[in-house]
Order: sequence, then C-alpha cells, then structure tokens
Amino acid sequence: MPQETPERRLKRKKGRKGLKRQLPEIDNLLIESIYKMSFDLKLRLECDHRVYWEFAILAEDLQSLRLQRALGSTLRLQVRASGNLIPPSDYTVVAEPLTVPTNAYRMIYFNEKRRATDDYWEVSYQTIRENCPKCAALEVLDDIQYDTQGRLKRNRDENLLLQNLEKFTVTELGSNIFQTFVGTRLVTLLGEKYSDPNYVQSKIIQEINNSLRRFSDLQNQYESTGRTVTNGEILEVINNIEITQDENDPTIVRALVEATARSGQSIQFTQLMRKVA
Repeated sequence: MPQETPERRLKRKKGRKGLKRQLPEIDNLLIESIYKMSFDLKLRLECDHRVYWEFAILAEDLQSLRLQRALGSTLRLQVRASGNLIPPSDYTVVAEPLTVPTNAYRMIYFNEKRRATDDYWEVSYQTIRENCPKCAALEVLDDIQYDTQGRLKRNRDENLLLQNLEKFTVTELGSNIFQTFVGTRLVTLLGEKYSDPNYVQSKIIQEINNSLRRFSDLQNQYESTGRTVTNGEILEVINNIEITQDENDPTIVRALVEATARSGQSIQFTQLMRKVA
C-alpha cells in the first residue's frame, strides 16, 4: 500500500472543498512542518554600526558637541536639539587630534553659538566597526528579521547549523526550562577566580566541545527518527576551538569555533565573553 502523502492526509482531514478554502490561510510555518523541513528563525544579520539618538552635551563654548564614538560617515549624521532636527548647513564635523583612532571625526562644530542653554541634544550617526556598541567589532548581530512581505526569515542548511552551534555555545546551561540540555557553563566559569589563565582556557574549550558533541548526538537521534535533514545542517566534525584574550580589554575573552558540515562546507563564528569581576 503506498505511503500517504502530506497533501492526501490534509485532504482526508479537511475535505477537498475545505482544503481549497483553507490552504491560503495556513501559515508558512505549518506548511513547512507538514513537509518536515528543517528550519529555524534567522537571527544572525550584518551590523550597520548605527547609533540611534545618543545623548550629547553642549560644550561650555556653546558651539560644539562631542560624539562618544568615532564617526564612520558624515552622510548619516543627524543632530537634534530638544527633538528638533538641526540642518546640516548649520554645523561642520571636525577631527580631534587626541583620539583613538588618531584624528577621528567626532566633534560637531556649529557655525554660531547656540542661544538656548536648556536644550537637550541627541545625535544619530554611523560609527566605525571598532567603536560599535551593538556588535563589539564582530560585524554581526543576533535578532529576529522580517522580509519585505513581513514574514519571518528562516535559516536552513549551513546557516541553520551555524546558528545552532552558536546557541549551544552561548546559552547558559539550564536557562531554557524546556530544553535544559542546551548550552554551556561558560558564565559560571568566567565568574570563578583562577591563578592560571591557561587552565581557564582549557576549561572553556572543554565546555564548548562537550556542548557541541551533545548537539551532534542529538542530531543523530533526530535523523534516526526518519526526519528529513540536509547535509548542510548536520555537524560532521569540530575542527578547532581557540580561546584568546582581548588585547585592549583583559576582561574580554574571544572564542573562535571552526567546524565542518556533512556537506563539506567549513563554517566558523567568534563569540565575545566578558569575565565577571
């Protein structure tokens, strides 16, 4: 007897007439679950390094504002005084010699002194990658995204694998009450005091490695149930886990994870972690 297809099963439950009426109203997530496609919501996106309406303080000369971060582009700079947009023709942007990086453009200089001393100032601008407060120079963010039609974007294949590897690395073990097996003890490790930094690095590598192997075992169990998966979403091997300390901030630890999917494609990601004082 031939295996019943998803379409025939849906027709049998709803009837031919009901199927035609209800199919346009069925959410895409339900359709994909019927066809047993593996996917997850897309969370990883490129960072625009945009700082939105950051508060600024007018200097004592009543003619200059200093940005907290270096300006990446003057084209996207906007200045507001008490909510009112200031025309770009009313000011110029100048570099400061005593800044990091050297001569960074971060000073707004007005053509004339401001008369109102009780205004509150806000600036919106694009900063440079090294100064970005959103991505911490990684150039990527984790957030839910929508397409032009308002539908949630989804990850599949190697992108799905990459996102799952990140989840099993950065999630605190036990924090998800529905999936207590997901994650690591990195938060606890970074909060403990050790005299030997090499010992801390080896413990972090071991913790990440154990979590990703647990993820691989779960994938094997998942696949054994007959669920349709692609070679791109299956973890084949963990190639390298490298832990380094940030050169500029000793409290920041960088974890570089490199792996290979069953499809043969290599993937990697870097995760920033801060030590708890």
